[in-house]
Amino acid sequence: MERGDQKSGQGAFAVMDAMRCVLAVAVAFAHAWYLLIEDYCGQASVAASAGYFLAGYAHASVILFFVLSGFWIARSIDRRIGDWHWSSYLIDRLARLLVVLVPALVIGGALDAVGLYALESSTHLGTIETYVLRKDVVGALEWHVLLGNILFLQGIVVAPFGTNGPLWSLAYEFWFYIWFPAIVVSWRQRRPSIFLIFIGLAWITPFMLIGFACWLCGAALHGMTKTHLTDFPRSPIGRTWLIIASSILPAILIVVRVVGLEGLELALAGAFALFLYIYILLRANPPTPRWLRPFAGYGAKASFSLYAMHFPIMAFAAALLVGSERLPPTAGNIALVGATLALAVFACGLFATLTERTPNGTPRGYAPSSTPSC
Repeated sequence: MERGDQKSGQGAFAVMDAMRCVLAVAVAFAHAWYLLIEDYCGQASVAASAGYFLAGYAHASVILFFVLSGFWIARSIDRRIGDWHWSSYLIDRLARLLVVLVPALVIGGALDAVGLYALESSTHLGTIETYVLRKDVVGALEWHVLLGNILFLQGIVVAPFGTNGPLWSLAYEFWFYIWFPAIVVSWRQRRPSIFLIFIGLAWITPFMLIGFACWLCGAALHGMTKTHLTDFPRSPIGRTWLIIASSILPAILIVVRVVGLEGLELALAGAFALFLYIYILLRANPPTPRWLRPFAGYGAKASFSLYAMHFPIMAFAAALLVGSERLPPTAGNIALVGATLALAVFACGLFATLTERTPNGTPRGYAPSSTPSC
């Protein structure tokens, strides 16, 4: 995602960047947990039960990511729509994504090859029976799969490359980046854009339409925030909506964890957009607590790298830590999950300094005034 000027709403933007960090870490934690820890068998300690519960939020976190993505991309498109050029837009998008994706595929593929052929790990051979890695890793390392991932067709036409299953949502997001401006440009110019043809990808993978609807919740959020209602949060009806928004989101998060997310994706996305609108974006530039700033910084500068790189790193760690069966949820093994997560967060943060940021600290692929959020 692309984030615009920070002269207004700086505090809100920082909170949203911190949310990006939290959501990325939540996804990574879930994958570390299910790669290392055995499935729930009915009895567990309080700490283990909490781990199992939190690990179930991986897919919900991706849906919330879609909302944030829709907000920032809609904001970016809105700022350039008056002088729209597909060439400059696509160069910006591809530069932002490929500068991270290509080296992530190369490094991840190398780690997978070592785990598969040198270590012959149960993780890479698919014998540990974890739902986060049920695939033919050998077949997923072939050249046509690599090419399909570079073309953002993973999870649509080809499998995600190697062990890196989470890359499916990156492909979805890329095509949402095409679909949305194609619709907007077609509407404004009163003639269909040639890029509308790519909506046909949903014929192959219908779930893309559900994801796009969730993404559009973020785009709608941007549209709503163009009307400045600074007194709204302090009015009686504003305070009422604040209470409602603060209650609906956690309630739906609990519901989707208990009954499952299927069929509730749009409800979750809508509740999150409402929460952002009422609780953050309509507040008069909410202050950013000092303790929140490191999370916001990581969310803005490295969460995309964490998303793109964490799984091969964790699968390689699992190859070293797990034998023929995953580990029981003892205190020591839960600590291993934490150490694996910390390793991925650190390694991906380092990776981000080499890919997402230029030597002078500005984002690659953008003007110096912009801040990346993907």
